Amino acid sequence: MSPRWHRASMACAGIGLLFLTGCGLQERQENEERSAGYGRQIEEDLPSLVRAAGWDSIGAFAENSCLGYAAPEKASRETHWTAASGRVGVSEADAGQMAEQVQRAAEAAGWTSKEGNGPHGDRLYGASKGDITLNVIYRSGAGEPALSLSLNSPCLEMPAGHVMTRSGLDPMYGSSDPMYPEDDRSKFTNGEPKPLPE
Repeated sequence: MSPRWHRASMACAGIGLLFLTGCGLQERQENEERSAGYGRQIEEDLPSLVRAAGWDSIGAFAENSCLGYAAPEKASRETHWTAASGRVGVSEADAGQMAEQVQRAAEAAGWTSKEGNGPHGDRLYGASKGDITLNVIYRSGAGEPALSLSLNSPCLEMPAGHVMTRSGLDPMYGSSDPMYPEDDRSKFTNGEPKPLPE
């Protein structure tokens, strides 16, 4: 536990269980603001990273549940942002070149590169910016070889009543998914990829 969070926990404990619960609520409310900031950061950086890979669309970009609940009111109590793009049928040589292009774009945008090929040995490039992680993964096992680029924020507990949101760049934005009740249903494109913003 970091010293800052340790001090916060001790302060809560010192003023009793009632106020301890209140501190938890305050933290969850702050998490809601942090999560929105993660979404904005990903939306700012994702298009240039996808273009660097040589692609022109995004496969997914939404706030998702970290829990296994089907009911939106329960699923939305702990969430994180995920965004991804990718292609199948990519050769190993092309995948390596694309990963290098993504690395150059990421470092130019202030991402800190990570060493190593990840826990499964299939990461061609990894980086972080604050709490957000970037991974370029190449898998060539069963089926066609595939290259994917993904950005993820950490899971955060949310206050009661939190509503998950989905970027307008997500191909499924506007669908009738009950997890995203605030989508503009008139903007649904039947899952067709959206053009990247300039």
